[in-house]
Amino acid sequence: AEHLRGKKHRRLRCLRAERRAQEQRSLFVSGFARGTSGAELAEYFGAFGDVAAVVMDKEKGAYAIVELRDAAGRERALAEPQHSLAGHRLRVRPR
Repeated sequence: AEHLRGKKHRRLRCLRAERRAQEQRSLFVSGFARGTSGAELAEYFGAFGDVAAVVMDKEKGAYAIVELRDAAGRERALAEPQHSLAGHRLRVRPR
């Protein structure tokens, strides 16, 4: 019981809850051209809602995680049948 009231445990629980919330607002995006910037992806997905962050694969630039500020924006993006950016068809999936 003492452990559950401890600072470390509460902080970890808080962090896990925040990560789950981020997951509910995020998209996994691939298929864009090599050299595409995070700003370009943010601009494109901004049409579905405010973009909180874009995290790109640094090694190969093959995928990105796009986090929107709310889950409704994510649902709007997932409801769209096709996405394309600069002539490349994007694969957009839930994170």
